[in-house]
Amino acid sequence: MNKTGIYVRVSTEEQAQHGFSIRAQIDKLKSFCNIKEWDIYDVYSDEGISGKNINERPALLKMIDDIKYNNIDNVLVYKIDRLTRSTKDLIDLIELFNEYNCSFNSLTESIDTKSSTGRMFIKIIGIFAEFERETIAERVKFGLERKVREGYTIANKNISFGYKKNKGEKIQKIDLKKSKIVKDIFKYFLKNKNYSEVARLINKKYNLENFDYKKIKNILLNKNYIGYVRYGINKNNYFEIKGKHESIIDELLFNTTKKIIEEKNKKNNCTYCGSILTKKECKYFSIKKNKFIFYKYFYCKKCNKNLQ
Repeated sequence: MNKTGIYVRVSTEEQAQHGFSIRAQIDKLKSFCNIKEWDIYDVYSDEGISGKNINERPALLKMIDDIKYNNIDNVLVYKIDRLTRSTKDLIDLIELFNEYNCSFNSLTESIDTKSSTGRMFIKIIGIFAEFERETIAERVKFGLERKVREGYTIANKNISFGYKKNKGEKIQKIDLKKSKIVKDIFKYFLKNKNYSEVARLINKKYNLENFDYKKIKNILLNKNYIGYVRYGINKNNYFEIKGKHESIIDELLFNTTKKIIEEKNKKNNCTYCGSILTKKECKYFSIKKNKFIFYKYFYCKKCNKNLQ
């Protein structure tokens, strides 16, 4: 008795762009099993999941367990890339199938791994499947880079605070309520030059809790507010370019703020080795004043020195 496990998968993008539904795959594979007179043990379905990572697909992992427990001795898929888009993962899976005497069949490619020819073709097709995935990734990367060079932001969910961009829109627009907060952040920083104090003032004025030292500093250094868009996160592919969106902050104000921050950073560096200093706080009891005195200082871990 041929106990067959049917495996189907579709990613969210494939479903939306090509209508490559789970139901369509299952119907065709069940019909094929009827023709072959194969017994269907179970249907394993991973819906809305990419084919890149095996460990993130619960249905596939369940099928692997069933293979190891000898519950199924045949795996049927609609197409090889439904199983995986990685050549390495494909080879590993085929080796696992062979170890547990489980054959593998692909409906579209007409492959049966019980034969040496089938095993050869499985590796060749796997290489092309991985090539296709890498080609798509390169096209996406090129498209995003070109979009930024034309002056458009590629951010959607993580768009800069103070801006908004609805689905389908290319140019980010100013959020009037949030942009007022951004302007106040720059204004307060010029007055006291302290990130934590600015965060406290903003949270108090607007009845918020989400602003802190780090968020304030990131906003003050974000060139998006003077009309720039950026691409990449590392030195090799990072670039900034003038965007098509409207600025929230005047460029002179931004540059003045940036200069203050640079001066602050210099003060927080060790004068001996240039390392970033650690802020520390200490207290001692003053007999003369009859109370505890608190004082702050900087400490360099590299030099093992206290600096005022």
